[in-house]
Amino acid sequence: MPVSTAAEVAGKSFDFVVVGGGTAGLAVAARISENPDVSVLVLEAGAANFDHPLITKSSQHAVQFGNPDLDWGFQTIPQKHGLDMIYYWNRGKSLGGSSTINFQCWTHPSKNDIDNWEKLGNPGWNWDMYEKYVDRVYRVDPAPRSQVEGWKIWDITKSSGSGIPKAPNPYHGNPNGVSVKLSTFDPQTFHRCDSATAYLRPNLQRPNLTVVTSALVHKLVLDQSSTPVKATGVEFSNGNINEPFVVNIQREVVICSGALKSSQILELSGIGRRDVLREIGVPVKVELPGVGENVQEHQVISIAFELKADSIDDTWDIFRDEAGYILQGELLAQGKGSHTVGISNLTYTPLSTFTGMERAKELYSAQKARIEEDMKAANVVPGLADQYKLMLESLNPEKDIPSVEICGYPGYISFPKGPEKDKKYYSICMMSNHNFGRGTIHATSSDPSVQPAMDPHYFEHDYDTQSLVEGVRFARKIAETEPFKHAIDHEHSPGPEVQTQEQLEEWIKKGSTTVFHTIGSCSMLPLDKNGVVDTNLKVYGTANVRVADLSIVPLHIAAHTQATAYTIGERAADIIRETLKN
Repeated sequence: MPVSTAAEVAGKSFDFVVVGGGTAGLAVAARISENPDVSVLVLEAGAANFDHPLITKSSQHAVQFGNPDLDWGFQTIPQKHGLDMIYYWNRGKSLGGSSTINFQCWTHPSKNDIDNWEKLGNPGWNWDMYEKYVDRVYRVDPAPRSQVEGWKIWDITKSSGSGIPKAPNPYHGNPNGVSVKLSTFDPQTFHRCDSATAYLRPNLQRPNLTVVTSALVHKLVLDQSSTPVKATGVEFSNGNINEPFVVNIQREVVICSGALKSSQILELSGIGRRDVLREIGVPVKVELPGVGENVQEHQVISIAFELKADSIDDTWDIFRDEAGYILQGELLAQGKGSHTVGISNLTYTPLSTFTGMERAKELYSAQKARIEEDMKAANVVPGLADQYKLMLESLNPEKDIPSVEICGYPGYISFPKGPEKDKKYYSICMMSNHNFGRGTIHATSSDPSVQPAMDPHYFEHDYDTQSLVEGVRFARKIAETEPFKHAIDHEHSPGPEVQTQEQLEEWIKKGSTTVFHTIGSCSMLPLDKNGVVDTNLKVYGTANVRVADLSIVPLHIAAHTQATAYTIGERAADIIRETLKN
């Protein structure tokens, strides 16, 4: 049925309540509601925002950021190891969640990354599982490949020309190298394709699927008289109405509020670390120390080069000009222009590509020694030792497993310096994907409208810092390589004044940002390893509470996370549908 109001569902019962209508949540809801015998309610804290031009027009990267109608505007606490900098963690405030404001990149991780999940104690969560479910999510339009110049430019057989080989199989387990990447476009209109357009809108008329927007979930209503604890309802508020509503749960509640919010909902419900719950005045109903822990994030530093005026046609810088923006909108209607171009130039590679083998071994040895010292001193929490062991195996320079990313961005995306008017830029973004830092996301108040404290522990490990430093140095080497060198006027950000090791480290801490790929706050791990959910995504100590979003990922991947969020949603739906057969 169409989007409903809070008053229409208050006090009613539903078989399944999905908390969060984002990337994974709408996949879960759409798949479960394929069964006409079950009722499904989606509670989304954002608005519907159907057909919003800042969403539907593709390649408007970051234009939604800071818009309170489209972006939650989360931010971290000051970073202890990062010059006390505060980093913005923008997230989608709409049906569709962050798939409505992301950069539309579609990448798959390596087989090694996903198989590591299984090695951490999660039987069945391996590459074969991943490929099975991700194949359900996306389709590649075959027509453009023969028409788009990008495919011809990158369709090389041996080398990219800069020493990085072509990726053997980027969408089937081996993305190590250069390849053209897919983007989430509608192939007919070139509009953004997000989970609201792909999973929800085609199914809105199902009589057993109900959606309520502007529904801020406060907590789960838990019955402690049953063992394990059972969720009987969900409390939420709507818009400016302070009086909370409650909907009743007949079967299960599935929390899909993302890595930044799912742990907070558990904590406000009384599930989590005893000290955190005591601090916010919430009675403990299920003591679960892993809630809000094991948080991991990608980091990126971007170097912006001003281009010669005649070196290239329009870049995305044209969107900063009002007349240019209007023109591009008109071209979009014809299937042309900058709105039809996605970020396709992504490379995944080992750190040794940036550093050379000798330097890579030096950094690796230093990090391995630190981890071993921390383990001897018992400074590593349960489960983290297993993660670090797998990371050290994967990051060994001799293994040649991709761990860092290079992104070519035809436009300006560098901080803290801004672009100049009427100039064109090309930015090279260098990303670290397997950081050793482990952060936390915890509620600081029992008030659900107060955002949790988000602390990614950026730069806690020197290896993470030096990976970005070496990335900057490598980007500058690229800029000295033809044909790119011929197109560049000069390096604009950070500029030639930033050269020494100390200057680079300072600029990185001031100018780096997130890649919006947070995972881990409700990790799928064994209970004795600080796990929050089991392999069926059920929260330990509960009878009918599951989490299905990126928060369950126990160890990070070298990939953009959109495809993985959908994959988790599809897998969760199958797990739930199996229970309906019993």
